[in-house]
Amino acid sequence: MNKSILVGVALLAGFVISGCANNRELIVSSSLTSRNDVFSEVSGSENQSGKAIADIMFSVKSNSSRFAEMNIKHSDPPYRVHVTIDGQTTIIEAEPVMEQVSSADSNVPESGTGWKYKFSKRIALAPGKHELTIAIPVDDVIVKQEITLRAGVNTVTVIPIYKKKMLRPYKGQNFTAGVKTLKVMVN
Repeated sequence: MNKSILVGVALLAGFVISGCANNRELIVSSSLTSRNDVFSEVSGSENQSGKAIADIMFSVKSNSSRFAEMNIKHSDPPYRVHVTIDGQTTIIEAEPVMEQVSSADSNVPESGTGWKYKFSKRIALAPGKHELTIAIPVDDVIVKQEITLRAGVNTVTVIPIYKKKMLRPYKGQNFTAGVKTLKVMVN
């Protein structure tokens, strides 16, 4: 009887691990640069005539771990965002800031204490339709979406949708459960 339970647990673990591995392979393959001529990174208010400037804005809250009343941030692997546009990839990093939002309202997904990462990147590319892929390897999340950029400045806002947590005090969508998916908006 004990052997059959052990075999069942091993099979279940194998299915879970293989599912995660497939998504990780997709993230790795989508993060490989196949082109270098799609966009260029620009700094500050630098404008390029006839180009679409995309300001990519993304913030996410995370808690790597908590030990003896100390919050430990992601360091191995670091919390990064991989942005791929039409085959060209850039990796965005940010230094986290400890943020505490009152846990009085459990409907606020970022309530509680955790690390707030604010990612931003400004790139210049040709106006028109582009295939955008955003991956967060730490959370095993990848989102692909077609976007349309016009000449001039465009803001690409990425909003994290957190997983649901069933235990109190953060019942419902909460950052402590991790990122489930991303919502991408262009204006």
